Amino acid sequence: MKAAFVMYASYNKWANDLLLQECDQITAEEYHRDLGVYFNSIHGTMDHQYVADKVWLYRFTGQGDPIDSLDEQLTGDLATLQEKRRLLDDRICSVIDQMQEKDFLRTMIYRTVRKPLVMQQPLGAALFHFFNHQTHHRGQVHAMLTQLGRTPAALDMIYFQRETGQWMAKEEDMITA
Repeated sequence: MKAAFVMYASYNKWANDLLLQECDQITAEEYHRDLGVYFNSIHGTMDHQYVADKVWLYRFTGQGDPIDSLDEQLTGDLATLQEKRRLLDDRICSVIDQMQEKDFLRTMIYRTVRKPLVMQQPLGAALFHFFNHQTHHRGQVHAMLTQLGRTPAALDMIYFQRETGQWMAKEEDMITA
């Protein structure tokens, strides 16, 4: 399972970096423009993703500052988001890399942010949600960039795998088709 999560963490960093580069090509007005999506704008969506990632990373590690609201804005502009996002993605990769196979099966206990509920679930299941949530919001940002007349880079995992050579399976376990 660890190989899969190491790949997801690397993919996450790669895809976020591509989107941040795409955002360098739009104006500040376009970046903050309300485009009628749940978090209003590209900035709102990317900041939410950053906030949620910090919430989950705190749950996974118990390190860092807890966040009390998913509506918190932690970055005000693209440059700040780029800097903080890249640091957080490096930390995510490091945290996953330090985990052992047995860690993914351990039960984690945490409190929800919106409603004060105590939840329990295996760390591996929570990590699948964590990476899926990021993919969901990157897709929204990709669509907003398209809505603004841009042609953003493809973010499919297969492109990441082809570019980086990162695969989950060991070469001897692969089949050819």
